[in-house]
Amino acid sequence: MRAERGTTMFEVVTALAVLAVLAAVAVPGAARVRAGVSGAEAARRLALVLRSAQAEAQSRGGRVLVEVAGDGDYRVTAAGERLASGRLDAAVQSTYPGGALEFSARGWAALPGAASPRAGHFTVAGATSTRTVVVQLSGCVRCT
Repeated sequence: MRAERGTTMFEVVTALAVLAVLAAVAVPGAARVRAGVSGAEAARRLALVLRSAQAEAQSRGGRVLVEVAGDGDYRVTAAGERLASGRLDAAVQSTYPGGALEFSARGWAALPGAASPRAGHFTVAGATSTRTVVVQLSGCVRCT
């Protein structure tokens, strides 16, 4: 007599249990990696926002204000007109009081209403990584 071939219910349940354990281990790890990437991506987006505001100030020949809140919300305005706004999805700290700086017509960063340029930086904190966006005295914006 020949034995029948096939898969038993016990084998199927065991395989599903193993897959469930593997998924439970892999998903949180993938989320941590994504969160680390989002911190770096948020810093790159902030650097892009600052460079765009700087270019807008130079093309307008006037001052452009950039305000970045601690929760990552940002707003770019010129002469009371909103040019851009958005969310970085990361916590932000800055050496600029209130997270606000203005770019002059020459592209130099300063405190709002101030005439002299001021260097500073923004620290963008993701879940697993922290990046810094530096605004140099010359107006150069770079992400480290």
